[in-house]
Formats: sequence, C-alpha cells, structure tokens
Amino acid sequence: MYANVIVDSPGLRKAFTYGVPPELGNAVRAGVCVAIPFAGREHIGYVLSLTENAPTDITEVKDILSVIPNACSLTPSLLNIISWMADHYIAPLQQAMRAVVPEAMSGAITTTIRLIDASKASFLSQKQLKIVAMLESMGGEAEYEILKAKVRLDGFATSLRQLRDRGAIEILRTLDLPKAKPRIVRAVKSAREANPDVLQRAPKQAEILRELAEAGGIVRQAELINRVKSTTSPINSLVKKGLVEKVDICIRRKPFEAVRGSRKPDLTLTADQQAALEVIVSGLESSSPQTTLLYGVTASGKTEIYLQSIQKALGQGKTAIVLMPEIALTAHLLEVYRARFGEEVAILHSHLSVGERYDEWRRIESGEAKVVLGARSAIFAPVSNLGLIVVDEEHEPSYKQEREPRYNARTIAEELAREASASVVLGSATPAVETFYRAKSGEIGLAVLANRVDERPLPKVEIVDQRVEFAHGRLQIFSNRLREAIESRLGKREQIILFVNRRGYASFILCRSCGYTPSCPNCAVSFTYHIGPRILRCHHCNACQPAPTICPNCGGPHIRQFGIGTERVEEEARRIFTNASVIRMDRDTTSSKGVHFRLLDAFSKGEADILVGTQMVAKGLDFPNVTLVGVVSADTALHLPDFRSAERTFQLLTQVSGRAGRGEVPGEVIIQSFSPEHYAIRAASAQDYIRFYEQEIENRRELSYPPFSRLINVISTDPIEEAAENRIRRFMDEIASELPSGMVDILGPAPAPLAKLKGQYRWHMVIRYRGEVAMQEIINSVCNRLPDMVANNIILDVDPITML
Repeated sequence: MYANVIVDSPGLRKAFTYGVPPELGNAVRAGVCVAIPFAGREHIGYVLSLTENAPTDITEVKDILSVIPNACSLTPSLLNIISWMADHYIAPLQQAMRAVVPEAMSGAITTTIRLIDASKASFLSQKQLKIVAMLESMGGEAEYEILKAKVRLDGFATSLRQLRDRGAIEILRTLDLPKAKPRIVRAVKSAREANPDVLQRAPKQAEILRELAEAGGIVRQAELINRVKSTTSPINSLVKKGLVEKVDICIRRKPFEAVRGSRKPDLTLTADQQAALEVIVSGLESSSPQTTLLYGVTASGKTEIYLQSIQKALGQGKTAIVLMPEIALTAHLLEVYRARFGEEVAILHSHLSVGERYDEWRRIESGEAKVVLGARSAIFAPVSNLGLIVVDEEHEPSYKQEREPRYNARTIAEELAREASASVVLGSATPAVETFYRAKSGEIGLAVLANRVDERPLPKVEIVDQRVEFAHGRLQIFSNRLREAIESRLGKREQIILFVNRRGYASFILCRSCGYTPSCPNCAVSFTYHIGPRILRCHHCNACQPAPTICPNCGGPHIRQFGIGTERVEEEARRIFTNASVIRMDRDTTSSKGVHFRLLDAFSKGEADILVGTQMVAKGLDFPNVTLVGVVSADTALHLPDFRSAERTFQLLTQVSGRAGRGEVPGEVIIQSFSPEHYAIRAASAQDYIRFYEQEIENRRELSYPPFSRLINVISTDPIEEAAENRIRRFMDEIASELPSGMVDILGPAPAPLAKLKGQYRWHMVIRYRGEVAMQEIINSVCNRLPDMVANNIILDVDPITML
C-alpha cells in the first residue's frame, strides 16, 4: 500500500508518494496527519489518497514514520477542495493545505522514545544497551533530541529502529501544540449521596454539598469556592470523608461568552419571504446541488430566510455554514443565531485565540456543533453531512484572500457544495455584477425580496453637490444640509451613522509652499496622518514616522493636512455637536479582541448618539433607532484605476444607506459628492440596483470584462524595479506562444497601479480570456519550466477582485 502525501514544506506544488508499513496499515487513510521523512528531516503531511501501485518514476520509496494521533483529520470533501484549489488558483498544494488546516491544529513534530520492556534488550549491541540504560535513568521516557544529546552515539537513529523492532522501545510522534491544548481545570465531584443536614457543625461543607447537588454533581473548584465564599479547606475535609472527590475536567473556551442569545422562535414570513424560502428549500430537498441568489433590498428580512433555511437543513440531519464578510459582524450575528440554535452554533475566524479556535474546531469535527458561523476561512470547517452554505453579502471583496492561495470563499462554497450535493444561498442587496448575470441567464436560481419587512419605506436619499458648497465658500466637513439633519435627529433622540471609507485624520499632508508630500519609503503611496499620536502611517506596510510641523523639503511653515478620515470626522462631530456622544469604529479602534462587540453593543443600547465608521459599519447591522446616515464623501473609491470602482461605490453607498430607517421611524440619507451626476451615485441615491446593473453590464460587455471574460492578474515583484520588469516580460514571452489566438488577450506588461508595496516594486500584466481555455494548465506548464527564481517571484491572481 502506498500513500500520496501533501508535505508541509513551503512551495511544493505536488504530492509525494510514501510506503505504508504493515504496522500502520489500519491507521493510514486519506485525510490523516502523518510524520514522514523529507529533505533529511521529519515533516508532517496529510494523506491525500491511497494506491496499491508503486510509482514507476521512483527507485526508492520511503515509508511513513507514524500517524500523528493528536492532529486534526481532513474530511474527503476538504481533501478534494485542497486539490481543486491548488489547480484552479495555480497555487502550491502545500499552501492550499495550509489554508484549510488552522494554525491551532498544526505544529512541529515532537518525537518521544518510551521504554517498553528492558528485558528484550539482551544480546544487544553496546550502543543499544547504552540507550536502554539512559532511558531507565530518565524514568523510562525521553524526547528524541534530548536522548540523542545525552547518549552521544554514532548511528543513533539506526540503533533506535533496531530497539523498536525488538519490542524494547516505542517511538511516539505528536504535534507540539503548546498554545492549543485542551483546557484542563480542577473540579469537585460528588462521590456518593449524602444529606447535608448531617453536617450541621460544618455549615460550609453542607453548603458545598447543596451546591454540587443543584449543579448536577460536578462544579469547577474555583467556581465552587467563589459561590460558597470559602477556601479549599472544607472541600479537603469532604474529600477525607469520602463525600466528594477532586477530578480534572476539560472545559471549552467560549468566544464572546457574554453573547447569550436566549432562544427565540421562527418569525412569521411575508409572502415574498415565503416564496424565497420555498425556492431555497426545493434545492435542499433535491439530490443535486443548487445555488440560489437571494436578492433583496436592505431590511427585507434576508437573515430570517437564512435562519429558517438552516432549520430545514438541520431537520434533514444535515449541517450548515454561514459566511459573513466582516469579523466585526461576528458578535452581532452570533447573538441572532444563538437565539435560534443555541449551543449548536460554533464560530470560526482569525481573531479568536488559538485555544478558542482549537475548541471550536473540535466541536465541529465531533458533530457537537452543527451550524458554523464565521468569516472567509470558516468555509473550511470540518463539518460532516453538509446541507447548506449561506454567503451573506456575497458581493463583498473581503471573501477574496489576498495571499497565496488567492481563493474566493464564495467560489469555494459552490465547489464544496458540488462535492457534498449541498445548496448554496448567495445573499445581497447589491449582488456582484457577475452573480446577478448568472442569475438572469438561468445558470443559478433567483429569489427576490423587493420590499422591506412590514412595508417600511426605503430611506429618502438626498445628494449634496460639494462643488456648489465649495463655490460658496462652505469648506466644512459637514455641509449645511447634513449638519441641520444631524441636529434635527439628535433633538428627537434618534441615532446617526456617519460613513467615511478612510481611516486616520487626513489622507495626506502637503506643503503649500513647495508641494512636498511625505510618502512611504516602502510603498508608492502617501502617508496618512493620525492626529492622536501625531504620526504619519502607511496603511499598507504599517511604517510610521512623526508628523512634521515644518516642511522637511523647504523648511516652510505651511504644511497642512488634506483629505478626510474617520478621526477627523469624529473630532468635528464632537466639536459641533457638543451634547452628543460619539464613538468611532475602524481598524484603529477595533484592533483589540472584543472591541467590535463592545462598541456595537454600546451603540445598540443607545449609549452613543453618533457612530462614525468605515465600511465595517456599512453592512449587516440592524439598529432600529438609526434614522439618519450621512455619507461624508462618496467619491473615495469612484475614480480608482479599477474596472470595478463604480460597482464598489454603488455597493457601499447602497449598503450604508440601508442602515437607516430599519425601525418605526422612516430613514434619511445624505450623500456628499463631487461627482453627483455619476451613474453609480445616481443609482445608489435611488436605491435602484437594476438601474445600476443595466448601465454597468453594458460597460462590461463593451470592454469585454467579467462576466464576458475571465481575468488572471500576473504580478512580478522585486526590490529592484528593472528585475521586476524583466521577469514579467520573460513570463509573457514564455506564455504568449502557447495561447490560442482570438480567445486570449494580454494587457501589459506595465507598472502596477500600486507600483511599490512593502519595499517591492510591482509590474503586472492581465491575461483576459474567453471560452473554454485551459488557462490554468497553460500557466502551470510555464511555471514548471521556468527557473525557480523567476516562477517563485510571480504572483498569480485568478479572478482578481482588485487590479491594484
């Protein structure tokens, strides 16, 4: 028997074949973690598949060393996804495996040598006897490296194998997971029934017995001591009497333990919601996978449809995964899902501690948790019998991973559903153009929610032309119209969201005497000014430096801040609206664990009047008392050199507008823009997705952009710009000869729009292709024949979300 193994070593694009020794025959199967010899040392790997046939191109096949008992196993679906992801995204197989196996479940191998039977050491060599003697002196067990250092023998590994073959020792391999072990705590357990009343002279002991009885017979010792306001002394006395015993128990670390979510029943659906649910349920009841776009205006009740769809899947004995675009939404939505499904909900995202992620993974793997809620990486949760995947806000670019493998969780969801014959629901008020095109053409299903729940009106939207404001000398952050609206809503004790999609205080600083602007030395962007610490910071590489008060270039005093960020909007709101409580929510204020939840919880309880934020406040939040949304600047992303800039602007404006008027009071939105005539802003102000889509799809058709083509962005990076350019040109020359004529275009090469990033110059070219072109196979072939120094410095972004 042979095993094809994905070896955990960087950059490997294929699996390697190993023999399965007879003693491991029953333990080695597809998906298990194994220890294998590779490049002169032990590595971990995952068994991709088993085969009876030896490879014909290898003269010597090494054996698997052992199965790692404490590592996670991968389901057949996840193994297939790893292979598919490596092929589709032209990524190393090892990187695809790393995307699936969480950090909390991986680590370095620890090899332990354990003495089993010293009597079997007779007739051994002096070297072997020395190893046995050393093991005896060390208590019968030692780590491999420590034992090797103590005995100092040539041929140490050979002697160990001989001892193992004789049955004198065993060699144990485990993953060293110091940060992700089960959490073991001391508990107190009832040993036998006892009447507390007989302990009248020992009231604390009697109280302890009553507490144990009420709790079902076992309580954590620290918690028990806190409850009875005592010490360990009465517990120890009860142990001596044989009435209780101390035991070690494994407890679960609970992310967002403060989020309770008391059980709530299903809500009554509107006619539109019922019709949409029936479309999804028909897919769940089908034996073949089905993808449905749930297109509904903001506040139309998409979440309730998700919940009832999941309930149907659970009723069929299946499981569900729910993806959300922002970690910031996790706690907010966790409360909603726990209210419906209780402790069957698990949560997975990168902001969990390693221990929390370990516990949640194990709960999912064991089947204890049947609903998985999380951000992008939650798509790789080890669920069994998958029935439904929900991708909420499916249009969001955050579903695309920015490092290798550059996968899109939305695409992975559909592939995973094909593997499991499951259903996928893609939900959005502003679907990606490609997704809506697929739904209109009949490739996927379409369910529409045209109205808000309870027939609540969409918010009234007004556009303020900032060009007119500036022409009249009104240079404030808040136009007169927005300022008046904020004052009016505050007077009614209603809440306001102010949206600006740029953090920091100012976009850049500039000397009005000589035109000097401080720029990041590592990236081709200007520094952003942060007023609190008075620093300039790069939001790409995080480089920072003190903000100058005089121009470093000409020495002049006229260096000022330009542009608007969340810090400045917060400051201005506090200055003008002195009686209002203002909180800010952006990456700077939410870097600490749990801050997302605390800020949103405070706002939902009415402890703040104004919430200033970036795109993390633009979607998924439901605050009934928010009646006004102010978009401070609508043009931030509109003129970026990216064919999706209009789409992104429309989506952001529509989504943030949808936060207003979700309660009894109608909502109002004021959009400040220097480009009020642009079709994306006009359509967003009318909350008219179809109007935007019809204009955008014609633009895409004319320029042959997705969905009328597929794109691969090829980026060459190097600390030396000439080297980056030469590499991309060589790549282009290699691939051009293999491309079918008439079906593929190469745009470029040219400097990337973001020409320098983190010290690396960037050149790129875009491969645009149509029809059935096996582009991934062609590129893989080119990469395999190029020298490593060329291939390893080429970034391949299949189906890119951004062209920057």
